[in-house]
Amino acid sequence: MIRIPNLFWRGMIITMIPLLFQLTIIAFLAHHLLTIKNEILLESRSQEIIARAFVLNRDTMETIYNMSTTFEDLPREKQQHPRLFVEDRDPVITLNENLQRLFDVARVDGESAEKMRELYSCHKQVIELIKDARSQVFRSREHRISARQMYLRKFIQTAGEYSSAANAIVALEESMQAKRPKIIGSLLSKVWTTLYAALGLSALLAGLLGYLYIALVKQPLKRTCENGRLLARGQELPPPIGGNDELATLDRLLHSTANALEKVEQDEMRLVENAADLICSLSKDGAFTSANPFALRMLGWTPENLIGRHLHDLTVPEESLICDEKLRETSNSQDIKVFDLRLQTASDTVIDTRWSCFFSQAQSVFFCVAHDITETRNAERMKQDLVDMISHDLRSPLTSVSISLAILSRGAKGEFPAQEKEKLNLAGKTVEQLIELVSDLLDFQKLNAREISLETSTFNISQICQKALLTTESHAEKKAISIDVSGDAEINGDKALLVQALVAALENAVKAAPDGSTVRCEITEIGDVVQVRVIDDGEGLSADAIAQVALSIPMQKLSSGGDRSLLKFSICKRIIEAHKGNINFYNLKPHGWSFSMRLPAGV
Repeated sequence: MIRIPNLFWRGMIITMIPLLFQLTIIAFLAHHLLTIKNEILLESRSQEIIARAFVLNRDTMETIYNMSTTFEDLPREKQQHPRLFVEDRDPVITLNENLQRLFDVARVDGESAEKMRELYSCHKQVIELIKDARSQVFRSREHRISARQMYLRKFIQTAGEYSSAANAIVALEESMQAKRPKIIGSLLSKVWTTLYAALGLSALLAGLLGYLYIALVKQPLKRTCENGRLLARGQELPPPIGGNDELATLDRLLHSTANALEKVEQDEMRLVENAADLICSLSKDGAFTSANPFALRMLGWTPENLIGRHLHDLTVPEESLICDEKLRETSNSQDIKVFDLRLQTASDTVIDTRWSCFFSQAQSVFFCVAHDITETRNAERMKQDLVDMISHDLRSPLTSVSISLAILSRGAKGEFPAQEKEKLNLAGKTVEQLIELVSDLLDFQKLNAREISLETSTFNISQICQKALLTTESHAEKKAISIDVSGDAEINGDKALLVQALVAALENAVKAAPDGSTVRCEITEIGDVVQVRVIDDGEGLSADAIAQVALSIPMQKLSSGGDRSLLKFSICKRIIEAHKGNINFYNLKPHGWSFSMRLPAGV
């Protein structure tokens, strides 16, 4: 194959060769046609030279003939003038003008110029002779006759020489005219030969350019397109095209892409084969069409034995209809659908699985990833059992203990010594803290275990503040703490959840605030944001505790927040974020704490 650096030069070769050829033909034809034109002009010029030479010779002979009248007797009316009678138009002027016209069209080459000089010399003699004859004054008739004979001989001699010079010019032009048809015929023959040769060479050049186009452009482009189709079908590509042109570069790029895709496919196959999840595909009716080796570990079926089975056949009977419904929903959606199914393994063991499915409309196939969540579900059940145990087996006894300790501290069994009574009060506070912790733990678990659904309505913030004050009033009275509420704003939200969040914030403030201090609740509306800010004079949180709440650390990893409950802050955070708001808190200087809840006014 011909190697040309790039497509630019290939295009230049294909376009410039015919252009140069055509320009050469045009230049050759133009030269010959211009030569023919010049020969035709020379032919016309020769004819004009011959005509003017004949006119000049005729007028000269006529003038010489008329000079004989110079020596005859003058008419009576002219006898008073002894000089030669002068006509109205001086023939000398006419002869000079005719000679000048001949010189205007005469050639300037060597032989023609020589002939013209000879003619000019004869013409000069004739003019001088005419002028000399016309200047004669006759004294007598004898003198006239004698002068007539003498000038007649001179006129005859000069006329012969003049006629010979004019005829020489005519003969020279006629000889040139005789050669010119042959010259023009030769030139025309060359023109036709050139046209026939150009026609044949054009056909040959067209074939050559067609071959060059096929060899330089079409074949590499066709091979590159074929490689692109092979790449799209995932088939092996032939060896790359050699060279450094654009098509060769594109072909090498296709090969690089093919190699990269092959590597990605191999990595994907290794990933699928070694994945810790079931990766499979299902037909439109839910039958397995492919599966990775993890199917054996997860379901107890090899991929070969799993192919052809229907998913709802592996689903526990009570969820078989759910399986069909989820697949139908997935096939009608463009998004990935996630749902849970309980499956029976080959050993009749029931496992919990979570499926992520996508339906390809082009291939009419479900692409699925199934994750075994049996351990997660078991952990959730254990957590729920623990919560239920805390709710029933821990909170109820603690409540009974708290009531019993309160009855004892009031002297139901008699008065206790001051030291013992102090111990009873301390025990009662400890039990109350445990009950509060269990209540917060249960509230946080409920909020964290499900998606929070809002029952929104429009109300004033002051309404929920009053409800929150009723809940925290007893705690505040024990520490002689007053709660000051200022400001108001209208908001659209879930009233019950926002009361719960505000109660948690106020209880934390009352718990940390010093006895006899004031807790402030400030409500402000800034643009489209409503801010509820709770400020107290108690000790703030450490930087680590603040980071734990801000980063939503799971409840089982929350550390102590001093007098403040981090669980209460987490409960507030969950509720406010469900309303598309945010919380903010920081320590005040020199002492004090600020906790704010920001809610969009248009929620």
